[in-house]
Amino acid sequence: MTSTLCSFAARAPSSPRPPLANVEILEADAYASPLPAGSFDLTHVRFLFAPVGRDAQLMNELWRLTKPGGTIAIHEPDSAAWRCYPPSDAWDRLKAAILEAFRRGGGDVDAGRRTHMMLRDRGAEDLRVRAAVVALAPGHPYLRLPIQFATSLRSRILDAGLMTKPELDEAIVECEKVAGDPQTTGVTFVVTQVWGRKPL
Repeated sequence: MTSTLCSFAARAPSSPRPPLANVEILEADAYASPLPAGSFDLTHVRFLFAPVGRDAQLMNELWRLTKPGGTIAIHEPDSAAWRCYPPSDAWDRLKAAILEAFRRGGGDVDAGRRTHMMLRDRGAEDLRVRAAVVALAPGHPYLRLPIQFATSLRSRILDAGLMTKPELDEAIVECEKVAGDPQTTGVTFVVTQVWGRKPL
């Protein structure tokens, strides 16, 4: 999986300009960007520790890019709450295969459980944390999320022997029925939001 860093650098315009004229978008390696150290008052990463991992390397880059006194903010998932109701064996099988497929690829869907500790251990100050989940009413598109993940991770799931092709196909078909059932509700994975200040 390719990691990309998008930085947005805002400059105060000296005269009226077209919309977004004071924003610069840079596509680069999030683990080793060409940007100079201490470039930003705020650095932010969302859902990058989870799919790619390499925690120490990514944290080093976030820390390097942040000015002393600046803020580092991290949003990552935690799968603990990710469920459908009524429970579904097919849903649970897909979820287990997805979590393990992420691990086999070097990532971790539960990365959100570690981010507060990573910032704390690095020496960040004024640490804050909050978490968010979304209740999924019948018909909500996120009820299909296990299907979408399993489809995108299909080769990894099969190559690792986490499920056979018939098992995977059957689970996806069953989850389509679950997601389309007007009696099905659910809860998303937790998104942990952690932020702290780099010491002066």
